[in-house]
Amino acid sequence: MRSRLVHPCKPFPWVRIALVTLLTLLLSGWTTCTAIVGFGTCPSTVPQPILISLSPDTVSDDGESVSLDLDGSDFVPQSEIMWNGNALQTRFVDSRHLQATITQQTFASFGGSAGNSAQISVRSQESTVVLGCPDGLISATLVLLIN
Repeated sequence: MRSRLVHPCKPFPWVRIALVTLLTLLLSGWTTCTAIVGFGTCPSTVPQPILISLSPDTVSDDGESVSLDLDGSDFVPQSEIMWNGNALQTRFVDSRHLQATITQQTFASFGGSAGNSAQISVRSQESTVVLGCPDGLISATLVLLIN
């Protein structure tokens, strides 16, 4: 059995690469990788909204206006109630409650009729839009029944 000897002045190639890389980083002034990790990230100033319940959970399309109350968490003043993906005129009550008024125009504009349902979610938009970043966060969806 032959043993392989490595000359002390010629380390394995991967060791040389690692040493050259480390030396290059140190000489260039990089002492941490925060610049590399932070590059290309989108800042988020609003939390992810969480939708827990709707009240009422069933509405009628008979022409009567009804107040739709949403309970959840992490709502912000810019949060909007979404009806089938369309923003409704939303009233921010507090970080756990939002309200919107459902009218006949809601059904006509955004869909929904007796025997159907509407997909309800909450979108919290960023106050400042950053090019290439999403302009908001959307909660999970709950179903609002229409009779």
